[in-house]
Amino acid sequence: MTAPLLPARTPASERRRFVALGAAVGIGALLFAFPFPAMRPEAARLLAVLAAAIVLWVTEALPVGVTALAAPALCVVLGVAPADKAFASFGNPLLYLFFGAFVLAAAAERTRLDRWLAGRLLPGHGATPLRKVLTLTYLTAGLSSMLSNTATTAMVLPVLRATVARLSDRARALGLLTAAYASSLGGVLTPVGTPPNLLAIAALRQYAKGDVPFFAWTLVALPMVAVLLGLWTLLLVRGLRGATQATDDADLGPQPGTLPQGSVPLDVGQRSTLIALGVAVVGWVLPGLLELVLGSGAETVRAVKRALPEGVVGIAGAALLFVLPATTRSVAGSPRPRPVLEWGEATQIDWGTILLFGGGLALGDLAFQTGLSAWIGQGVLEVTGVRSEIGLTVLFSTVAVLLSEVTSNTAAAAMLCPLAVMTSQQVGISPVAPCIAAGMAASMGFLMPISTAPNAIVYGTGQVPLRTMAKTGAVLDLAGILVIPPVVLVVTHWIGLR
Repeated sequence: MTAPLLPARTPASERRRFVALGAAVGIGALLFAFPFPAMRPEAARLLAVLAAAIVLWVTEALPVGVTALAAPALCVVLGVAPADKAFASFGNPLLYLFFGAFVLAAAAERTRLDRWLAGRLLPGHGATPLRKVLTLTYLTAGLSSMLSNTATTAMVLPVLRATVARLSDRARALGLLTAAYASSLGGVLTPVGTPPNLLAIAALRQYAKGDVPFFAWTLVALPMVAVLLGLWTLLLVRGLRGATQATDDADLGPQPGTLPQGSVPLDVGQRSTLIALGVAVVGWVLPGLLELVLGSGAETVRAVKRALPEGVVGIAGAALLFVLPATTRSVAGSPRPRPVLEWGEATQIDWGTILLFGGGLALGDLAFQTGLSAWIGQGVLEVTGVRSEIGLTVLFSTVAVLLSEVTSNTAAAAMLCPLAVMTSQQVGISPVAPCIAAGMAASMGFLMPISTAPNAIVYGTGQVPLRTMAKTGAVLDLAGILVIPPVVLVVTHWIGLR
């Protein structure tokens, strides 16, 4: 997972940035100067910091990592908590799961293992555009369950452009949209598929002392993703039905990003990356699979969980990439072959998201310690009147879908998942379903180019009208609002996630 592309700065964007900075400072100062009555002083000061941080995260007026570090630092300055407590969450083991997953994804991109896998699974030149688009849809969803949604979209987009180049304008737009939508849906499938998933798991572990194993998350996500991918498949079939005649891609001339097809063998670096990725996946899935088969009380299950926490597995998989060779030959006079990754390449991962994760946990911890969480939870209950598990699951999933349309899905999850736990605890119900639903729904940003990086990449081709994206995205958004709550509630109860 490489760092996201930075938007180009314009005078208008700079003006918006300064307005957002002013709003963050103004709201924070207002809450600091005029605290709500009956609040502890530490909670009131934390609320001022939290409100300013939310404004900065939503508007991205500052890099998300900068805000994530500045917010707990400001808490120390204002006397909310000492430094050792304010920054304790940056040592959470799940941060290292982020790190490991990001490094593994970077290795797959560098060695082009992702492109090799895609090329092996694509149909040949004689296939119809519809068949190729559908194949790429499922391939994209599968790849994005382990790799960056943004990188997966960028990888498959050139192939899609070649596949749909001769179709009508509407059919071409739908074909291109599958690169973004399938990436977002596939990212929900595993905890490491996209940051909101891990933010939901972390909120449950940190504030509710609950655990959602890797395998259990996938069991919950699979039926929801299957339903939404099935809906998207129907939309594609309907839109491309009149464009299913066979085409020969060779007539289109050489296309950038063409994927290797046929019997191209794996090279040394790709084999090494596949080994490291396989070790990580087995380590992530094994504890949950054993728990499902043997039961949570089995000594074998407890021993495997102690030995293979997700963060440790992530570090182990990433460390292998600095040992396993990318070539069998010595490089630049070195007595050893070049490893898959050098440290300079590993530093290019998305550290901003990792810091956002730590900063969100830090503010959540302080909210529980100061009593702010109870105050916010009570406020949500009084405003909405919702007090049941079903109602809170529907509420937080709906808000997450809507919020993800105007801000990053990671920021949406960082704000809503702890809030879902806080509110659930106020009424004495399990926070598992509301929190997981909020994390999954945060990835349902299909409506606008600004909703997700994959949407922006596809819109940047100039071949997807905003109206087409909005109309098709609205269908998937509505489907997500309708599908996520019942699926999460039913499956979490069925597998005993409480």
